[in-house]
Amino acid sequence: MQTVYQRVPWSAEPLDAWETHESAWRKSSRPASPGWDPQDAVEIARLRTREVELAGTIVTHAYRSSLAPADVLAARDALKHQNDHMADTSS
Repeated sequence: MQTVYQRVPWSAEPLDAWETHESAWRKSSRPASPGWDPQDAVEIARLRTREVELAGTIVTHAYRSSLAPADVLAARDALKHQNDHMADTSS
């Protein structure tokens, strides 16, 4: 999904350029956005739907219910860093 977001304009809808006020604590600005191409909008909607489906699959997976409540955080962290561990052992 990251590559789609890198390709599309910053705003899904056409918007004018903007800039924060000169006294803003953090200055920021954006160029004008023509909005997303309809095909990009469909692709992003499809990817977001798939992301929600996958998140639901992960959260409701039997693996999670097999853990004691006190072990859930450690197990989640272990899964998050599984690729790190695999990279360490392959070198």
